[in-house]
Amino acid sequence: KRGGGEAGGDEKRGRMERHPLMTRMADCWFCLSSPKVEKHLVVSIGDEVYLALAKGPLLPEHVLILPITHYTSANQLPDSVWEEVEKYLSSLAKCFRAELKQGLVWYERACQTRGGMPHCHLQVVPVPAKVEEECVAHVEGMLKGSNMEVERTGQWREQEGLDQYLLFQQPAKNATLLHKIPPGQRHPLNFGREVLATLLHMPHRQDWKECAQTLQEEEAGAAAFKKLFKPYDWSLQ
Repeated sequence: KRGGGEAGGDEKRGRMERHPLMTRMADCWFCLSSPKVEKHLVVSIGDEVYLALAKGPLLPEHVLILPITHYTSANQLPDSVWEEVEKYLSSLAKCFRAELKQGLVWYERACQTRGGMPHCHLQVVPVPAKVEEECVAHVEGMLKGSNMEVERTGQWREQEGLDQYLLFQQPAKNATLLHKIPPGQRHPLNFGREVLATLLHMPHRQDWKECAQTLQEEEAGAAAFKKLFKPYDWSLQ
């Protein structure tokens, strides 16, 4: 069994930072070995994947799932890494349902930026039961309303030539909505968050910078999330 508690977490974190397979990206905000990573936001570390609170979160339980190695998108993750992502998604869904009485939605924007292709990260957000039924139609409507072609698919990771995309998934409904971003086309950086902010009737929280917290608030949020998630955190077992 894995060691639990803070000491066990610190030991595992150190081991992951020295992982021989880790790509050391000095300027990456999400590589654990980078001096830019904000480690106080890290709330769980697995063997291949870790969990961190989002900066300027939509909600206190808004978290990111990230591979430890610097992959650029979820469809590029090896099966072993993706299996661990799914373990975290399953654990988070159980936690949100049991502790918050809410469902779960996640999205990923895989798109080249000025600095190149970013570190893969899935944005995971709890959604109240009263809006769960609206979720798929809402996401689809906003995509189409912005002239973005959308397809419902269950095998998106196996698609050939899928380089840049915006993807939403509601696991409880087995629903995946995919927008393929055409080569060379600019895509709104914040669109995914805007979709969920409007779904949650929180348009004032569309921009994460407007939701920025102090270091003390972030540390308190991380401690609160660890406590909430601990009974469901498979990495501590």
